[in-house]
Amino acid sequence: MATFQIPQFIEQQPKVVGFLTLPQFLYLATAGGISFAAFYVFTFLLWLFVSVVVVAAGIALAFIKVNGQPLPAVLRAALSYYWKPRTYVWSRALQEETLDLSQIEKIEALRRRMGIEEKLKNLALQVTTGKIFSRRGNATNPRARYQTVTYLTGEKKVARRVDYGA
Repeated sequence: MATFQIPQFIEQQPKVVGFLTLPQFLYLATAGGISFAAFYVFTFLLWLFVSVVVVAAGIALAFIKVNGQPLPAVLRAALSYYWKPRTYVWSRALQEETLDLSQIEKIEALRRRMGIEEKLKNLALQVTTGKIFSRRGNATNPRARYQTVTYLTGEKKVARRVDYGA
């Protein structure tokens, strides 16, 4: 049986320059280049201030991690959150609708008149198609058994009410 070497430490970036990865090296080199150019452009005190700020920013970008994420990724996420438009959706409360129970009463009357073979065929058809809806109990007052339920998502459905105390 052939043996294969499994790659390890795939989450670590390769070290390119000494102990620095390529992005770390580029951040520090850019900060050093800006500081070098500022030496010839500004006076000594202004150069010193600019160099301290730029080198500190370069070191921060190269080495600081926030919750395991490098600082440039955190700054990109923060800027995209700030500039990306956000949509706030408000859902209006739905009005309660009355349920037309005349069709259900007609279906129950039809089922009472059916024979046992027709009931079995109908039940088999409902099981195979996945459309089973049965109401048992008091047919004279059908509203007492069903009511509208509003879920946390705002969706409304008709559900069977179960009264355990009655």
